[in-house]
Amino acid sequence: MQLIAIENLRMTGQNMAGADVVFDIDGRPVKAELNFYLQGTQCLAIKLGRHDKGVASSDLEAYLKQSGIEIKKQLKPDIERIRKERRRLVFGEEG
Repeated sequence: MQLIAIENLRMTGQNMAGADVVFDIDGRPVKAELNFYLQGTQCLAIKLGRHDKGVASSDLEAYLKQSGIEIKKQLKPDIERIRKERRRLVFGEEG
């Protein structure tokens, strides 16, 4: 199993973000939603949301537990970007 794409990363709450992701499982793409719990520009936790029925939740959760630190590192620049976008939309702040 491998995470091959993170798409449509968006803020879903003050300290939450969501994304559509694609996993490669035995050569076939499997779509899922992930929820990210944030503090500042850091991702504290990743939780599995809805996903294709062809794969067990426990398998995806095990992958997230195993690869969570790497996924969190990969997301950090994107979290900074979406937080800035959110501040700009809500408060009209620059930068």
